[in-house]
Amino acid sequence: MENTPPLERRVPWPDNIQCPVALDFHVDAESLLLAVDPANHSRPMTTSLGSYGPRVGVPRILAMLRKYGIHGTFCIPAITAERHPYVVEEILEDGHYFALHGYTHRRPDALSREEEEEELSKSIEILGRMTGQKMRGWSSPAGEYSASTLELLLKYGIEFGADGFDDDIPYYVHQNGESTGLVQIPLSWTLDDAPLYWFSLLPALSYGGPYAEPSRVYEIWTTEFDALWAEGACYRHISHPFLSGRGVRVHTLERVIQYMMQFPGVRFCTLGELNDMYRDVVPADKGRPGMWNAVTGKPRDAQQVQGVPIFA
Repeated sequence: MENTPPLERRVPWPDNIQCPVALDFHVDAESLLLAVDPANHSRPMTTSLGSYGPRVGVPRILAMLRKYGIHGTFCIPAITAERHPYVVEEILEDGHYFALHGYTHRRPDALSREEEEEELSKSIEILGRMTGQKMRGWSSPAGEYSASTLELLLKYGIEFGADGFDDDIPYYVHQNGESTGLVQIPLSWTLDDAPLYWFSLLPALSYGGPYAEPSRVYEIWTTEFDALWAEGACYRHISHPFLSGRGVRVHTLERVIQYMMQFPGVRFCTLGELNDMYRDVVPADKGRPGMWNAVTGKPRDAQQVQGVPIFA
């Protein structure tokens, strides 16, 4: 840990918080493999890759979080919750937070509006019933929206999405120059374990470095934290238990947690808590995308001009 003083915080976080840390765990299980290729229905060894998550990975992750008293966010497709109800009970027993992650893990932009609404409404009903929690947040399968997604999230009273790549602090989603009231909590592939760990034969998938050594992963995730902490941004990390639930990878994530705990002003929180904290300190008219300057920490006007085509 360097002794360099931090910059002025990009968000006026309460309670002297310099950098909120949100740990998300996407318990996709078999649904992810089936969404990638429906033919995997007939490939039991391929889908067994996903089964490792709820069976083995989640208990390891829960035990590690328990050691440090950390509550994470578990984004779980509702069909996975139905197929593996025991894992929902184990996550609930430790007091963790649940967020929506579709019903079947199919991409929203590959669905009709009717199919997308059915996926959302079913997941709200099933996860709400199984967890006893009010479903307030949504992390999109495949990290993509359709033309109907925002409208549907607002229709069903979802308070925050967790999908944008266009900032590293939360912001209010705007439409036609006006705030929709929906908070977006951005992510980055750099802080997602899939590009480092995911490999499968059928279909052939390798998103970068499926056998990334622990030292490399540790360096990537801790140096990313260094930069975000210095700016007073937030650190949002995504793990998939079928990937990060492997033994040495749990240990690597634990080492990253231990590293972050050395820094002053770090607060581990769920996505729900991060949403509430942001709303408490930033009103909608001050929380437009790009509002906070990444260098000075001071507000600026970065409103995008609508109607100008991306491609001429």
